[in-house]
Amino acid sequence: MIKIEVRPEVERALSAAFPVPKNAAHRALRKYVQVLEQLLAQAMINGRTPEQVKLNTYSISLQRLANLGGQIGPDRKRVHAWLREKGLELVRTVTQGSNLTGVVSTVKLTELANLVPVIGTLTHTEDMTITTNRGPDYVLDAVDTELTKDVDWLEVDMKSLNAYMQWVTEQSTLISKEDKQRILLQASTIFAQASSNGGKYAQIKKPSVFGRMYYEGLSIQNVNRELRRAILGDCWEYDIRSSVISWKMGFAKECLAAISRQQSIRHAFAATISYLEDREDFMRTVRHFIFIEGSNVPPDLQRKLLKQAVTAISFGARASTSGWFNMSGQWTNPALVEILKNTEERHRFLGDPTIRKFIQEQNQLDDFIFDLFKREASDFLKQPYLQTPSGRVSKSKVLAFCYQHSETQVMDIVRDMASKHGRIPLASIHDAVFFRQRLGTELKCEIEAVIRDQTANPYWSLGAKELQGYTCVSKELLEYEVQHQRRIQLEEAMAVGYVNPWS
Repeated sequence: MIKIEVRPEVERALSAAFPVPKNAAHRALRKYVQVLEQLLAQAMINGRTPEQVKLNTYSISLQRLANLGGQIGPDRKRVHAWLREKGLELVRTVTQGSNLTGVVSTVKLTELANLVPVIGTLTHTEDMTITTNRGPDYVLDAVDTELTKDVDWLEVDMKSLNAYMQWVTEQSTLISKEDKQRILLQASTIFAQASSNGGKYAQIKKPSVFGRMYYEGLSIQNVNRELRRAILGDCWEYDIRSSVISWKMGFAKECLAAISRQQSIRHAFAATISYLEDREDFMRTVRHFIFIEGSNVPPDLQRKLLKQAVTAISFGARASTSGWFNMSGQWTNPALVEILKNTEERHRFLGDPTIRKFIQEQNQLDDFIFDLFKREASDFLKQPYLQTPSGRVSKSKVLAFCYQHSETQVMDIVRDMASKHGRIPLASIHDAVFFRQRLGTELKCEIEAVIRDQTANPYWSLGAKELQGYTCVSKELLEYEVQHQRRIQLEEAMAVGYVNPWS
């Protein structure tokens, strides 16, 4: 999906230095360029930061480029080293990576190399496989062997995925060139590997000490929603509603008992319960007082921003900071000052009585859970992954650790009970799981009851959403449908004499 064009003087210099055997320089340079293309493609698949896009830089491993880029000559000189020594390097280092930190280098193509995007619909004969650190690609024949116990096999809807790539290539109009290239690289990589594995894509497990299951490299977890829908095809998504807030409320009863407050949970945590029971009404009420008449924020965006702001608060965001540690234990931007950029609207948000009560309740629950963990799991406090760089216990990381383990427990129950009823999970994304068929109201309620009973938390609930895969639609058919609709509209309008059919 990408191609690097190299200035001819590079190969001429290489041929002059290594004239024999014939075409050795051509073959060596071609191999080196192919490795560089793969590394740049992987960088695009993983996604570039806005700064990298602006500066036209990429994150790649120069060590891998050197090791895999081939050798030439009787002394087996590395092509990468020879190019650098002769001032003919194709990439220039912007920031140097480190084996100690695991951070790869940031590089930029030199004037001797030009990156040419190739956007087109993938065919079954194209091979866009990206080599990974794990060595050879997994094959389906090995799915039941000891070798692949660390792999989750993802069933790919090949027709849906191919239709999505066709749509992105030929019909999408609102996707930027950079995003389109990244999306197509991700889609074609999954398509190519699934094509050679009977429609299955290998996701290499990468469990986190925080409790979640991640995957190495490209997976169903780190693609955009539309690509995810295209990969899975027709299916049903079940996720935990307001998962972090629901989890915290599981500690509400203990929290009140600890502070000896003679209040009911409903009274003490009125704002949080209001949010959990009727989020739409909660948002409408807050929105009415925040975005007053004359606001330049479109109505559809108002609800989206409020959702982001409330979610940020539940994850620990503060109005005075530039970000917050989320429930993955990672520093996250933007914070409230970036979500609600209008100063007056942000002040109205933070001054709203409902929001002030919600923030107070969330802070109270955060403090209680953190103190409870320190008392009952003190052995964990010495673990580096729960500490700040200075060695202090990190409250945000502790909360993330507790939440993610609870989240995993809940989703394990969902997957296990669904499987026992013949609903085999297609894929999982932390607080969501996908099934080919709808669970049904009865089974969903049964699963929720078991979750609440086993976790002693009555606030867990599941949301259901039907997803539809993409279908191949030719340009001719699309044009025919447009013209057909136009004819119908004209006929209806003519029936009441509203238009001149010849205008």
